[in-house]
Amino acid sequence: MREELLEYLRGEPVYNTFLLADISNFGFDKEFQNVYAEVEEDVIHGVYLTFYQNLILYSRESRINQEFLKDLFARWTPAVVMGRSADVKQVTEVLPGYRLEEKPLYLLEDGSHLAADDVRDVKAVPGDEDKLYEFLMEIPQMRTLYGSKEMIGDRLENGDGVHFYREENGRVIAQANSAAKSEKTVMIGGVATLPDRRGEGIASALVSRISRGILEEGKTPCLFCEREEEHNLYARLGFRKIGMWATLQKVEKKLPSYIPVYNQLYQDLMDGVYEKDSLLPSENALAATYKVSRNTLRQALAILCQDGYIYKHQGKGTYVSYDSHKKEEKNLYNFLMDCAKEPILNVTADYNFGKPTLIAREKLKLEPEEEVLASNNVYWGEEGPVGQAFLQIPVRLLDDLGIQRDSEEALVRFMNEQLYQQAATGEMIIQAAGADEQVVSYMKIEEGTMLLYIEQILFGREGRPLARVKYYFLPDKYKVDCRLQA
Repeated sequence: MREELLEYLRGEPVYNTFLLADISNFGFDKEFQNVYAEVEEDVIHGVYLTFYQNLILYSRESRINQEFLKDLFARWTPAVVMGRSADVKQVTEVLPGYRLEEKPLYLLEDGSHLAADDVRDVKAVPGDEDKLYEFLMEIPQMRTLYGSKEMIGDRLENGDGVHFYREENGRVIAQANSAAKSEKTVMIGGVATLPDRRGEGIASALVSRISRGILEEGKTPCLFCEREEEHNLYARLGFRKIGMWATLQKVEKKLPSYIPVYNQLYQDLMDGVYEKDSLLPSENALAATYKVSRNTLRQALAILCQDGYIYKHQGKGTYVSYDSHKKEEKNLYNFLMDCAKEPILNVTADYNFGKPTLIAREKLKLEPEEEVLASNNVYWGEEGPVGQAFLQIPVRLLDDLGIQRDSEEALVRFMNEQLYQQAATGEMIIQAAGADEQVVSYMKIEEGTMLLYIEQILFGREGRPLARVKYYFLPDKYKVDCRLQA
């Protein structure tokens, strides 16, 4: 099967440089690499390779097996998905929360337009990693690709790639290197020049030097470039665009723009700036007072409405309400897991660690320096998402219980089950709410769809807050059964 798989990938060697290189270098029996193939009646239709936290895929017919990927993502979460653009776009349908980026893929078949070799360009040798690393850390887009000087040193020591660089007055001003290589192709990457030395043809000379060496080996140089051809040094060197390459990367969580005004409004409500049952000023007036756009203000008001501190009266405006929630002692369990009318087939978590909102800090009684685990967990039934939970859990609780913060599996298990085992009492708010933008993006429903909404604060046996949990239910998918205790 190995030879059949390699032969299938060799059909489009440029697109499959990474796949061919990883299989050739590491085979099929490494802990950090797994290779899957979709085969029907001895015909291969697709290849999927996991390399640490990366997924590389290819289907000659662009027939990506989404059911296989759903099963894979249920037990393993990729940091990056990459492959031919037409293939990767199909993954977006089963992997929400990732950003798609596309880049043209170029190859060089004829070296007649390459720049002449420059004697100032030097081939790196073991021991050069310190200055190369120092240079690459000056280029923002290179910092994540070359995370440590040890990695560069290993590349030079093991011959995993060829680096050429130019140095002036003891300082590296430009570099380029070869990367993944297969029997027929070699990928070029790491092309960088200091900003004040760009436009002098240095990068062209370095790329030409590496490309010429690749061509002399009987292989084809290939690379990615984001620029259009008229502003593209590679096109001038003879590289030809053959198609599009794409990556999916997990979206980095940034503090939503509405959080500051949300915190200000919440504090003003607590301080009595707006009294109970009073009509809030108009959106225009509030936006001017808090110096935000109306759209940002509306997002903050929507969350305050869900939290029960304000309510909208159709045609009359928004009013203040502090007594919209009641403290009740419940039997405690995960409503989204235990009250669904149909089996929950999968739970996906989109989480980060950071500073809590002001209301979360107060409700969880956190110190100013404390951080929380904030996670949006989506519960999937047979036909798609049926519910969502947003949890805020003090990081100290995870550490006290020995929960591995770097293990998504451990975190999801804790949020789904173990958290409720630790809880002794809880406070709860129940209301109907229309789906806002955040819920829409996770549950794949229309904005404004009516949901059952529950907010719960869980307390430990000593009365210390353990977590703040917001539940969003599709009403026809759940029957919530609460057993009350006197």
